[in-house]
Amino acid sequence: MSEGAEETAGGASNIPIDLQERYSHWKKNTKLLYDYLNTNSTKWPSLTCQFFPDLDTTLDEHRILLSSFTSSQKPEDETIYISKISTLGHIKWSSLNNFDMDEMEFKPENTTRLPPSHLVNDISIFFPNGDCNRARYLPQNPDIIAGASSDGAIYIFDRTKHGSTRIRQSKNSHPFEAKLFGSHGVIQDVEAMDTSSADVNEATSLAWNLQQEALLLSSHSNGQVQIWDIKQYSHENPLIDSPLVSIESDASGVNDVTWMPTHDSLFAACTEGNVVSLLDLRTKKEKLRSNRQNHTGGVNSCKFNYRNSLVLASADSNGRLNLWDIRKMNESPITTMEHGASISTLEWNPNFSTVLATAGQQDGLVKLWDTAREETIFTHGGHMLGVNDVSWDVHDPWLMCSVANDNSVHIWKPAENLVGLEQP
Repeated sequence: MSEGAEETAGGASNIPIDLQERYSHWKKNTKLLYDYLNTNSTKWPSLTCQFFPDLDTTLDEHRILLSSFTSSQKPEDETIYISKISTLGHIKWSSLNNFDMDEMEFKPENTTRLPPSHLVNDISIFFPNGDCNRARYLPQNPDIIAGASSDGAIYIFDRTKHGSTRIRQSKNSHPFEAKLFGSHGVIQDVEAMDTSSADVNEATSLAWNLQQEALLLSSHSNGQVQIWDIKQYSHENPLIDSPLVSIESDASGVNDVTWMPTHDSLFAACTEGNVVSLLDLRTKKEKLRSNRQNHTGGVNSCKFNYRNSLVLASADSNGRLNLWDIRKMNESPITTMEHGASISTLEWNPNFSTVLATAGQQDGLVKLWDTAREETIFTHGGHMLGVNDVSWDVHDPWLMCSVANDNSVHIWKPAENLVGLEQP
């Protein structure tokens, strides 16, 4: 178990007293609550965390996609970056010769070279314009990363052309491979765009198609859902100014989008107008939509179950979590659960069909749910401000990453005896 020396970059003065007390109580009990815990502080909060699909088994080293969100305070610090960390699973601890009588625990052999105990920034990618609202790698080629910008554009980066010093290893002058922007005019300079207007249409979320490589789904604050084919990009013309499909979903704004994992054309969108919709790329139309009364606030996140893609989860700003049978979206949800405060995002566990995580934007809690029993099985209380994103590690059924507004990045694994589910 490892913990960072500093949990918040801004200091405790920015944290309400009750949350500081909760954090102090949580910290005292961490050894009982977790099989693994690693807390890290960053200069700026991140709105993104995503475990990469690869794993260095020799060092048990995991890579994580993160970002810096400065809220336009310091544009030069806006960055997408890739960090790595070892959870030390490769080290053999069970040698009686290495038992420390003073500390009453096993120690690794002295010859064992221990990796860094905290996150190490491996690759930095300068974000060219606006704030990075979300970043996601291409599943079929994780070197390709998309970033959704507050300036309305989607930027595409190639990890292999960037280094830790942010030096571009390319002949191109612009710091990205492609810029997706559905403009009605002609943009002469692909890096230039006036974002001073209050009417800027923010790109709010991204989702890559798991069946069709290079097909990217984006949601926007003006209520549009757009689908892009990044294969249209060329070195000579890095601007893609026409999406394959643009659908007017909800004028109140679309907060999140997600592809059905087992289908190349069906996807879901959730809106600020309390609605969850099922849409079809082939018809370019909405197939089904939920009744507004099933969510009592703007729906911030929706995700398909990886192991049962007929099940869709959605979560709103009042803390309601709904599970849907997508064939009956216009009827009542399968079940409804309450997080207790606004949910910023949710994520299904890729290894357990009934387990998902909800991230609290107001309470700073990450709750793990067993949807079969309709109950919380674990609560991570280590963040002192709102949680922005969560990610499960595909190689370890219970290993998670979470990022929050207190400038913290946590990698953690609940104690197996507490979650109560057998390994798949």
